[in-house]
Amino acid sequence: MKKITYTILAAGIALLTSCEKELDFAYNNIEPLYVVEANLTDDGAVAKLSKTLSMTDTVWNKDVTNASVVITGEDGSRFVLHHDSAGIYSSKEAQGIPGTKYTIHVEIGDYVTESSSIMQEPFSVKDCYMYKYLLMSDDIYAVRVDVNDDGLKDSYYHALVTRNGEPYKWMIIDNRGQYGVVEIDLGCFVDSDMEDHKEDILEDGEKIDVEVRKVDRKIYDYYWSRAIGLDNYSNPLRDFTNNTLGYFSACSVQKMPTMTFNRKEIVYLNER
Repeated sequence: MKKITYTILAAGIALLTSCEKELDFAYNNIEPLYVVEANLTDDGAVAKLSKTLSMTDTVWNKDVTNASVVITGEDGSRFVLHHDSAGIYSSKEAQGIPGTKYTIHVEIGDYVTESSSIMQEPFSVKDCYMYKYLLMSDDIYAVRVDVNDDGLKDSYYHALVTRNGEPYKWMIIDNRGQYGVVEIDLGCFVDSDMEDHKEDILEDGEKIDVEVRKVDRKIYDYYWSRAIGLDNYSNPLRDFTNNTLGYFSACSVQKMPTMTFNRKEIVYLNER
């Protein structure tokens, strides 16, 4: 009996010891890819350029500072984006005209890539607020944005929430089945997530900013594939030529007044 006990104990010690052994992973090296994330609105254009790095590097990507970035419209307009800092290129003079197709042209040495997007019609927001609702025994906190939309033609929206200036939540939605007002609901956190997802829990005094972009179908599909890709570690649909990652969106934008989170002031949706 003692012999069996000692054998089991020895096996257990060996198992624990083996768990501490470092594992070596072999990564397949691939050529770095360029990434372009660009938006054109009626207030200007901004593009961030970067380049992917190896899995073994200590940073995710490298900023590109030696590029030529130009946006042209089918109406003959032309805007040159100038490098600001950290791979950011911008132009305050660039203004998108609804219904016009724009093409962004990026040159990095001998490397050339392009993407096109159609500028969307302006829109307005009826209301924006935070609320909570009861699911089972948990309070769910969310942001609601009501967008005015006649529903007579297909419309697509990309909503973004930032927390103290940092990305927090986002979602995409179309206007199918919604006439007059498109209701955009962005779930923020669940009270019972204090342990498992405590990084999502908002604290009193934090600043919440909401931005809604009216985008074309191409960008809607891009973000749809991006949402799916987050679950299986795959890249979204290609929006640029020459195997470039990222997107170019000519979009109409509405920014909401900054909200200060206060748990005591958040009421249930049916109490509004």
